[in-house]
Amino acid sequence: MALSDNVPSRRALMAGGVGLAALAAQSASAADLKTPAAGASVMASHGRFKDKVVLITGATSGIGRATAKAFALEGAKVMFCGRRAGLGQEVQAEIRAAGGEATFKQADVRVEAEVAALVAACVETYGGLDIAFNNAGIAGRAGDMGAAFNWALHDDIMATNVEGVVRCINHQVPALKARGGGSIINTASVLGYVGSSPVMSYAMSKAAVLSLTRSAALQLASDNIRVNAVSPGPIDTPMMGGGAAQASGARTPAGRAGQPEEVAFAVMYLADAAASYVTGEDLRVDGGVRA
Repeated sequence: MALSDNVPSRRALMAGGVGLAALAAQSASAADLKTPAAGASVMASHGRFKDKVVLITGATSGIGRATAKAFALEGAKVMFCGRRAGLGQEVQAEIRAAGGEATFKQADVRVEAEVAALVAACVETYGGLDIAFNNAGIAGRAGDMGAAFNWALHDDIMATNVEGVVRCINHQVPALKARGGGSIINTASVLGYVGSSPVMSYAMSKAAVLSLTRSAALQLASDNIRVNAVSPGPIDTPMMGGGAAQASGARTPAGRAGQPEEVAFAVMYLADAAASYVTGEDLRVDGGVRA
């Protein structure tokens, strides 16, 4: 949905670091779920994550990109990765131009050495790690059971979406422990709750992320590390391009696709001290799909 002429564009607001009062005023103008609040496309800047160090995977586009910007504008020091160097440098430049602090490091979560180097670079650059958002993921149709099945794609989805999250958590935990604890948030999906014929492998992988989140939360609670997940529904990102997000969003109770910034708000809640008694949970950001 396009913003009206009297509402600043997302880019202008991001660059200007719009204040909390302006954000609240714009958000209050939304009449219902079917109308995205103007504030859903921008982030306030009042420093609630000042001096926190945040590590985000898969932040060169979509949800990861929006979340990296959001944390940076709230005062966090953000280390983020992706496989596309050009896009990573672009996001880094955007954040720094808006007055935030962020560093891009090219890394593939499927590769052990690259994940280890990413976490090490985060600690070396910013002095530690407080919050990790394991967001990197891919989708695709591997095929139908009983027919030609694309094992290479299936394995790639599992290696990225499941093993990549396990690998990241495994390397993040020592850095989080060194700071006395912290927060881990994993990107799952509403498809982790149901079957999916078109993208069976993707749905399987996200169900695994939900299970992993609960198990890791149990393992790490004594170390003061909270582990939670967010499960987006149809979100207007490049991954759901070609009108897929809008078509799926129209079938939700909200009647529209979500925006990446709306997921970023949920991630920030789970990372914040406001969620200090929340662990092993999944926060669905789906316009009511699973209601």
